Amino acid sequence: MKLFLRILRWALIVIVVVFAGLLTAAHWVESRDSDEEIAESFQNERVKAVVHRYKIADRTIRYMETDEPGKDSLPVVLFVHGAPSSSAFFKKFFKDTTLVNHAHLVAVDRPGYGYSDYGRVETSIVKQAQLLQPLMDHYRKASFFMLVGSSYGGSVAARLAMNNPDLVDQVVFVSSALGPGLERTYPISYFIDKPPLRWLVPRLLLLANDEKLAHRQALTEIMPDWNKIKAGVTFLHGQRDDLVYPTNVAFGRTHLINAQSREYLLPENRHDIVFNKREYMTQIIVNILNAYADSVKLRKSTPRILMTANH
Repeated sequence: MKLFLRILRWALIVIVVVFAGLLTAAHWVESRDSDEEIAESFQNERVKAVVHRYKIADRTIRYMETDEPGKDSLPVVLFVHGAPSSSAFFKKFFKDTTLVNHAHLVAVDRPGYGYSDYGRVETSIVKQAQLLQPLMDHYRKASFFMLVGSSYGGSVAARLAMNNPDLVDQVVFVSSALGPGLERTYPISYFIDKPPLRWLVPRLLLLANDEKLAHRQALTEIMPDWNKIKAGVTFLHGQRDDLVYPTNVAFGRTHLINAQSREYLLPENRHDIVFNKREYMTQIIVNILNAYADSVKLRKSTPRILMTANH
């Protein structure tokens, strides 16, 4: 019995030390890249990434975009990250020449993340979309506009598509939380929402937790406007995702009464598609862009065919 208690005591000590170590380490991890780190990261890339900021009300929003020749004539792809994360989450996409050759890429730090007033979270999806609207307006003349939302970013992408049916041509929902309550909330989320645990948890995790606990209400608030989405929609979701459930795909499909959709359900994947299926995700985006390019060519060639037939 004494041996068992001694082992149990040491096991508890190890658990406490490891937990304290993880919390300490997490306080130093902010999951974001400074302007200088972004510039250095793209120093040897053919296409650079440049950083911009804009002000709206009392908020600052930072975003980065590829800086390639002829970018004004290219389709625009705007990436919206989940939580906890930042625009740096999509850095590898910006270095993928397969994708860069097809589109002008943009990634934004959502309010409270990255360098968009880091630490000042906004739990309303409606208000987040309002804060990102100037970025949407900036690309209003784009020949083709695609939103790519990952996890919580899919919720925000949905609202942006609702608000801009005349601008958004395509939405790609990647492991996206779309239906109220269709995601896992761990019991510890409620405990760390209040002192004293709240004082111990790193700020980045608190941001995500604050959004998580308000997510059901935030998604309920945008429920009446799903019929406003007119863009084409693509769902990409792991069937083993136990954080944001695959039932979100069925929810989205059911509520998209004015949009055509297709879905890719990956049987072996969890909530890890951006990490472990990046090339597959890139190919889906490129296929959509190619389909758009083909439609443009067809439209341009049709008048000449008719003119030849008339003569």
